[in-house]
Amino acid sequence: ADSICSILASLFTSMPNTTFSQNNGVIALTKCASRRAGYACGFWLIFMGVLSKIAGIITSIPDCVLGGMTIFLFANVLASGVALAGSIDLKSRRNKFILALSLAVGVGVTVWPFAFLDRRESAYTANFWKCADCSDALKGLRNGVSIFLSTGYCIGSVFAIILNLILPADDDLTFPSDDKEESVETDEKSEEVVEA
Repeated sequence: ADSICSILASLFTSMPNTTFSQNNGVIALTKCASRRAGYACGFWLIFMGVLSKIAGIITSIPDCVLGGMTIFLFANVLASGVALAGSIDLKSRRNKFILALSLAVGVGVTVWPFAFLDRRESAYTANFWKCADCSDALKGLRNGVSIFLSTGYCIGSVFAIILNLILPADDDLTFPSDDKEESVETDEKSEEVVEA
C-alpha cells in the first residue's frame, strides 16, 4: 500500500510517502500501537515545532544522543526481523535457500556498492552500465536502476519474492535410516505376534 501511494504521489508531482521503520522499534519497546497515541504524538510535535523556544530546546539535543536513540530503534527493528525469520520453517531446504540468497544479495550490495553505483570515478562510468554519452532520459533511467540495484533491502526483497514464486515446494524426504528403523520395529512386532 505504501508503494502504491508513493507512486500515485509522484504522478501528482508530490513527495513520495514513506513509513518509518523506527516506529516498529518504538512499538516493540513500548507495546503501544494505538492510533490515538500516534495522533497525540503528531499534535505535540506540531505544537512544539511552532513554538520557537521549544523547537530550540529540541534542536539543542546533541547528535550523539539522537544517534544512540536511532541505533537502538533500528536494533529493535533488526531484532523483530530476526524473530520473524525464526518463525519460518528453517528445516525446509527451500526456505533456507531463499533466506540465504536474498540476505547474501542484499548485504552484498550494501557492503560493496561499487557494483552498481558511481563512487570511484566520475559519473556514469560504473562497469554496470557505462552511460557517459547517453541522453538525459537514458541517464535518468540508469540512475533509477542503479539506485534500486544498490539498495540492499530493495534487491534482497525482490530476490526473495522471485525465488518464492519460482522455486518448487520441498518434497517429503525419506532417509534410509528411517526405513531401516521402521523395518526393525515391524520385525519385532511380527515376532511378538508369532510368540503369542
